[in-house]
Amino acid sequence: MFYEKQSENNKNNYKLMLKTVGRLSRLFSESKCPYLAYRAHENIFCKYLKAENLARADCSADAKKERTGIGLKTWMGNDDQKVAEFGKLKKYYANLQGIELVKQIAQYRNERIRVTKKMNGIDEMVYHVVRRIPGVMQILECVFEPIDIDKIEVIKNRGNYNNTYFTDGKHTYHFSISKNTLYMIFDDLELLDEINVEIVDDPYRLLMDLTNGSKTKEQGIWAGDYDIDFGKTIKEQKEQLCLPLYTVNKNGEKYVALKSGLNQWNASGRKRNPDEIYIPYQKKDRDRKIDFFPPRDTPFVLHLPDGTDISAKVCQVADKNNPAVGKSIMSNPNKVLGKWLLREVFELAEGTVVTYEMLEKFGIDSVIFTKNDELDYSIEFSELGTYEDFYEE
Repeated sequence: MFYEKQSENNKNNYKLMLKTVGRLSRLFSESKCPYLAYRAHENIFCKYLKAENLARADCSADAKKERTGIGLKTWMGNDDQKVAEFGKLKKYYANLQGIELVKQIAQYRNERIRVTKKMNGIDEMVYHVVRRIPGVMQILECVFEPIDIDKIEVIKNRGNYNNTYFTDGKHTYHFSISKNTLYMIFDDLELLDEINVEIVDDPYRLLMDLTNGSKTKEQGIWAGDYDIDFGKTIKEQKEQLCLPLYTVNKNGEKYVALKSGLNQWNASGRKRNPDEIYIPYQKKDRDRKIDFFPPRDTPFVLHLPDGTDISAKVCQVADKNNPAVGKSIMSNPNKVLGKWLLREVFELAEGTVVTYEMLEKFGIDSVIFTKNDELDYSIEFSELGTYEDFYEE
């Protein structure tokens, strides 16, 4: 399992920070179980176990270290937990029931896992769980694997019209049609560690004392026999720009253009390489951050999610009066990005037209560029609806 392979120093720091946050539970809850917000868990895990945070990309993995993807979970109560939501695909399964319904959901689930692994350079995946019980945080793990569709069986006499229970011989799942949510019963978790958490009765007083520089008997909450660094300065937020991989027609329907964008290879005119694509860079997006990218035809480094670095540039004149302005983002040479995305990640055969329906099934329809430095950028492929959410449209 992932956790057992981490250094003792990193594990101790991770546990101490979980304990620290848990001791402040009275800020949020009166429960006897320690409180741990899932976003806090993601950040603590990545900081102290030295992993890359993928949570912002909203893919099937929340973190990555080397070539292992990690799904992070924290909960109280039973082990029947949400693992995926498919509300944006409901139009494709709204009329299905029983075995047809759960096989369709399983296909969507598996496709998202496959794309996540291919896109981020992941070979194996695990679930890392912090289960919270009175006075204790338990650290558990299990294998994170696709659903075996060929072995799916609906479990009779369990569930109802809204909830269909099924098994693939390895795990038990149920899909809620009203919530568009897939749940899995985590019945094979391996207990790897435990953290005793004594919840502070008055965390407000403790925080006030710390703010005023006073020493209290609770000072040990922040320290111990660990090599831990609390004092790093928060880095300035990097500039970001979100771009859609689709176009919207007059009726508000999303589609991928037949002969441009991800289907540039299909354009008329000269003979094209089957891997030629570009990311559309529309005027309204150029106007959001005018100097975000360098001038047209200026090469820059682009870091792909799997750790590969390629050369890219802004191309295609957008304004005849200002030739420095371009309307597309291409790799340099143009076929490099398409070979990675179309062949390696999407696993499409040459000559396959990309449609918006495909993007829905892959679970992505936009990209986020991050400007790391001059002529140095990163790209993330993001879940359905990210573009609208990013700009609150």
